[in-house]
Amino acid sequence: MPITAETRFLDVAGKKTQLTVGGSGPPLLYLHSAAGEADWLPFHEVLAENHTVYVPAHPGFVLSEGLDQIQDMQDLVWHYVDLLKMLGLANVPVAGFSLGAWLAMELAVIRPEMISRLVLADAAGIRLPDAPMAELFIDDLQNTKKLLFFNAECEGVSWVVPDSYEDTRMLMWLRAREATARVGWNPYLHNPRLPGHLHRIGCPTLVLWGREDRLIPLAHGEYLAEHLPHAKLVTFENCGHMLPFERPREFAVATRDFLAADLTGNEAVS
Repeated sequence: MPITAETRFLDVAGKKTQLTVGGSGPPLLYLHSAAGEADWLPFHEVLAENHTVYVPAHPGFVLSEGLDQIQDMQDLVWHYVDLLKMLGLANVPVAGFSLGAWLAMELAVIRPEMISRLVLADAAGIRLPDAPMAELFIDDLQNTKKLLFFNAECEGVSWVVPDSYEDTRMLMWLRAREATARVGWNPYLHNPRLPGHLHRIGCPTLVLWGREDRLIPLAHGEYLAEHLPHAKLVTFENCGHMLPFERPREFAVATRDFLAADLTGNEAVS
């Protein structure tokens, strides 16, 4: 039976914030990517089989407001400090994807006591000169699909990328681009200071990556697994950047298993 999720709106320091909550069990905070996947999706439902899953929309994404109060990633991090306090969540596991994974790392640096474990899927946030990120802010929808997905014909594509400029989801797509640019335009999708703070993230961390990620190369995942104190890396074969969309169940199961078990060695998922 499908798990019912409820969407409500909170006032977080003057910012109207959309929050969807579903499932039962210990809490899990999911931080979405630049795609703005704050609606209830199949991988959220799998996570909710074992957890009460909190899926907020960042300011400026979906129906959340307050983008005018966000000037950079630091402002977004403080928004989440306020939100977690409002929800009464402390020492909670956090799963972040891409932009959301960058946000999760920054949150773990400034408020380590708020986070018990981290799952970082195809994370933005660092810059590697020898493995640069591709350009996300492109206008061609078909090229965007090829950039983000290993298989641009898979079912998950329709969940996230509009089919055409006449698609009714185009307005939300454009809102998401604007909100992403606010925190990730310059410097481009990274914080130059973050690598120097990774040693401060002391919680167990699972780094998940699509081996064929064309937006943020696997070298970024390998770097994070090497420089985060308690991290392991799991790679997914035949998978691009959009891991939760291209391999939704595998992403959710890897996350659930990590939250229930201790760290072991690196592994690959075929």
